[in-house]
Amino acid sequence: MSSLDKDKKYTLEEFLLHVKEEERAELYEGVPVFMAPASFEHEGVVANLIGEFSNGLKGNTCLVFGSNLQVIFPFRDEKKGKDDVTVLPDISIVCDKSKLRNKRCYGAPDLIIEVLSPSTLRNDRLLKRNYYEKAGVREYLIIDYQHVIIEKNVLHEGSYQHEDIYSSEKQTFTSTIFPDISFSINEIFSFLD
Repeated sequence: MSSLDKDKKYTLEEFLLHVKEEERAELYEGVPVFMAPASFEHEGVVANLIGEFSNGLKGNTCLVFGSNLQVIFPFRDEKKGKDDVTVLPDISIVCDKSKLRNKRCYGAPDLIIEVLSPSTLRNDRLLKRNYYEKAGVREYLIIDYQHVIIEKNVLHEGSYQHEDIYSSEKQTFTSTIFPDISFSINEIFSFLD
């Protein structure tokens, strides 16, 4: 059982002290958010994406991580005090290894991918999108396996531009910040047939 109370606000330090290592919880502006286990569809998409990005980044200094990498955004709000945010993205790509310390990533990964689930849809599309934009994540992909869609958001002058949608009409995905990474979305969703 968690020692975190979902009805209490926590500082980053309190959250990190109370969250158990095996616990899947995020911190949204002081409020702990608990994550349910993912479906096989969700995990299949994540596994295929990790494979594509890992292959595309071979020989590169960037590292690909799954959903166990805790990412900390040390946001500050002068009116409200600390608004630290801690997330567990489905996939993170980090090119600046100095951000990796104490088993965590401190600051914005270069690219983040979230695979939508019914229970996380609102958080991934609204809250996390805003956090990733504010933190400076250069490219944010939202994957919808139920509709076989990849949405690409790219940071331009501090805000996300919805750059492209990949689906049955446009099947070849290409990353904007990693232009050597290109793959057919049919490969990502192939196991769903």
